[in-house]
Amino acid sequence: MKWGGKARLRHKSQTMTYSIYDGVTGGLTLADVLGEPSYGLADIAPVPDLEKVRDFFTTNRSKFILNDDDTEFANAAENYDAKEDVLATYLQGRYQTETLRLVAGLRLESTDVNMRGNLLEVSDGPLIITPVQARNHYVDWLPSVNLRADLAPSLVARAGFYGSLSRPSFGKMAPRFAVEDDGDERDGEFGNPDLKPYRAWNGDATIEYYFAPKAVVQAGVFWKSIQDFIVDARFENGTLFGIPFDTATMAINGDSARVIGLEASYSQAFTMLPAPFDGLLVNLNYTFTDAKGTLESGRRIPLPASSKHTFNAVLGYDKGIFSARIAGAYRDGYLDELGPEPDEGEMSQDRYVRPHFQLDLSTKLRVTDNFQLFAELVNINNAKYTAYTNGVNYRRLLQYEEYKMTAKFGVKASF
Repeated sequence: MKWGGKARLRHKSQTMTYSIYDGVTGGLTLADVLGEPSYGLADIAPVPDLEKVRDFFTTNRSKFILNDDDTEFANAAENYDAKEDVLATYLQGRYQTETLRLVAGLRLESTDVNMRGNLLEVSDGPLIITPVQARNHYVDWLPSVNLRADLAPSLVARAGFYGSLSRPSFGKMAPRFAVEDDGDERDGEFGNPDLKPYRAWNGDATIEYYFAPKAVVQAGVFWKSIQDFIVDARFENGTLFGIPFDTATMAINGDSARVIGLEASYSQAFTMLPAPFDGLLVNLNYTFTDAKGTLESGRRIPLPASSKHTFNAVLGYDKGIFSARIAGAYRDGYLDELGPEPDEGEMSQDRYVRPHFQLDLSTKLRVTDNFQLFAELVNINNAKYTAYTNGVNYRRLLQYEEYKMTAKFGVKASF
């Protein structure tokens, strides 16, 4: 038997300092700051040049007219203080024979969350700022059972069942908000103090076949039953924390979700080949995931951030002082954010991210036991990021980003 405990005490505070200006005395025209665009996908010159705008502001800061109300609003809106204390204890037991190993345990976790922020009352009169506090306390019992069985000298079966807990980040649950107001529309990003952690029951089973030295193929199944999953949602024309908005984004809890999946992998080092090919190695894995969630309204959605197909492939060489690997990673498209609840017969405005495939290359040269040179090339195929929403017969582009290759070169030394 084994017994233990753990304490994790986290504290995060955010204090933002803004100065918001309405105009400048003496006038400002685009002629003072004209330049070329830094955005390479389209030629939209002339545009304000970033460096010229920054230099103009630094040089003429005393001429800008401070908006006291908007400055006070912005500084109060995003400030928060949050503490999360987690106390945990566990009891674990093990049973083992020559061909069977069973490990079972029970973990108890107590979570206490305290958060402070501001409630703002916006009206035609002075801004009213009221400090607010939110507290959440919950206790979870999380059992776990893991079984390994050696069915044959080269055949291993594994199975597991366990409870799990995933807590929301401070940024998602703190009573804070960031608001953009251009005079016509007010858009905001809000924290949600009522956000609950999501809990899940998980099960998995795999079988592994070691058909050669440093070689294995394996296949498995897994499932999850989830309560209170977390998803970012977009709302229109409402009020949160006393702030009226045209569009707002806030994390909310869904009702329940279920996940069923299959996975398969193959890994081998080809040490049986003649030199110099005995340094070759390969790793392949594929996962299929069917994940569906239900909102409190009864609406069925794909589980956020869950891709149906994922695939990773690594081709490498590792022998002597040199090693190199080229890796490809594919991720299917996924639901990123919920749009406003659609009316009957209307298309949803949910935000989706398109499939993504990326190639990376890494090399290492071990000069001595304590000295190593390395090089990494990330995203050598210039993979793009694209987000969209579905229309009746079209997709409307919401976000498009291009990323070039990132190169890293360095030295690692240990003493």
